[in-house]
Amino acid sequence: MTCHLMRLGLLLTFLLACSGQSVQPHRVGVRTVDGAGEFYLRDTGATFTPRGNNFIRLAPQEAIFGGSVTYHSTFNGGFYDVSDVEAVLTRMEADGYNTVRVFLSGVSLQGIGNPAGGLSLAYLTNVADFLQRAQSHGIFVQITFDFIPQTGGYYSLLRPTPDIASRNVFYLTSGGIAAMSRYFTDLVNGLTAVNAPLDTVFGWDLSNELSFDGAALPFILKLGRVATANGKTYDMASPESRQAMMDEGLIYFIDQVRSAIQKADPDALVTVSFFHPQGPNPARIGDTRLIRTFPAICCSTADFIDLHPYITELTLPQYVQNYELPALSAKPILMGEYGMLRNSGGSAENVAALLEQWQVDSCAFGFKGWLLWNWDILEQPDANYWSATVDGGIINDALKPSARPDPCRSTLPENLGRSASVSVSKEIPTQPAPYAVDGLTSTWWSAGAFPPQWIELKLSRPSTVKAIRLLISQFPAGRTIHRLYLRDHDGQLALLQEFDGVTSDNQILRWIPDVPLAGVEAIRIETSLGPSWVSWREIEVLSDDHGDPAITSIRR
Repeated sequence: MTCHLMRLGLLLTFLLACSGQSVQPHRVGVRTVDGAGEFYLRDTGATFTPRGNNFIRLAPQEAIFGGSVTYHSTFNGGFYDVSDVEAVLTRMEADGYNTVRVFLSGVSLQGIGNPAGGLSLAYLTNVADFLQRAQSHGIFVQITFDFIPQTGGYYSLLRPTPDIASRNVFYLTSGGIAAMSRYFTDLVNGLTAVNAPLDTVFGWDLSNELSFDGAALPFILKLGRVATANGKTYDMASPESRQAMMDEGLIYFIDQVRSAIQKADPDALVTVSFFHPQGPNPARIGDTRLIRTFPAICCSTADFIDLHPYITELTLPQYVQNYELPALSAKPILMGEYGMLRNSGGSAENVAALLEQWQVDSCAFGFKGWLLWNWDILEQPDANYWSATVDGGIINDALKPSARPDPCRSTLPENLGRSASVSVSKEIPTQPAPYAVDGLTSTWWSAGAFPPQWIELKLSRPSTVKAIRLLISQFPAGRTIHRLYLRDHDGQLALLQEFDGVTSDNQILRWIPDVPLAGVEAIRIETSLGPSWVSWREIEVLSDDHGDPAITSIRR
């Protein structure tokens, strides 16, 4: 066949036919060991534990959908920065990371879609360059996308339906599934045509945080029957039937699109990512995005599942309940995003400890890999989330594999406060004493009264104490006096330290002895002066050894 230039929408097809290239076997596979799914390297048989970060770049705002929005632009034409990418991948390699998660932009008008049809050759060339550089640094790449391309002709595959609208069209209609299948097929073939090393692709993510739109058809219907892509019809008057439509529709979508991908890329791993469902532990109140993740975990052909539990409104056990995560999952479970809001957790040092412990605790629930949100805030200094490299890289230092090879073992001391019994001078019924040791900075004990007030923690056993950390709940800021006491086996109080100074909400007070203090049975904090009701967000009593790695430190 003679290769010649023709309309850009067909160019990639001809490049692929002329190149004689075939898709390389993927190095990472999945397997089941003793009932639990895990990742492994196909060439060596060794277990593979994904550890890394999300790497994103955001372009200046564009006028899209009638408004001004900012979207992922890592690989956009004129925006992809080779020197930036090389520096980031070099640092990640040095820190021992083996996986990075990136976004393809379909929303941006400078993104992956080609107005002439299909996908942009320039965009795919940038993605191929990133994959080649990642491969040279020993890093695998998980690829996800923000939305199906606005250009390229994919929307022409949609078929109007009177009872399915918004993004529900992509998951519940045959036209939507055809559009998504065509997109991923073009993506694999296009990257192959530009000699991208697809064996470096860790997994294809079918949709970033897939959910149904509960504020659109068919979910706003209270009556009637709706037919979906799987050939079934569902009764909108029945809650059970509505749920079955979502569950079965999710499985059908995953299975169909994965099948299309594997025709082009036979041994590729395919995943889908989710934020947390809204129950049984109440969460995302008022959010109209609907999802139940269990059908994808138990019954779809997805090779692994990517969950995104952030240190926000739920504890890790509560997230696991909402995800309906089984004790043993035959599919590996990746924590493809986790992180913490900048307005919570106090200092970068404290946040680093919270994130490290979050990772450690998740091992007990079967997570097999972790990708932090996110690596840096280069183009978004007002970012809402802490990043790995902010404030000199304190968070990165706590998470990087070169410093902590075993992700399931903490470098943190045990927090004895979590198992302590608590007594107080006073408390508000809605903010009781146990809130001071529950591991959550979003809850707090409040005396409901001004000083003087006290709180006392009786430890579950006589213990050696390395440090005590007090996370303040206080408004307004002002001068306070707190006295920290040790209670010995005779019941006598001994003053350890007085904190006298101006304090504010979320500030941390620390007491660290010259040598660890042995035989501690209880501690007491008395507040004699302060501008607000006496309250503590969290009290940590840190032992001199690591203790049980499942014990959780302060988290939000």
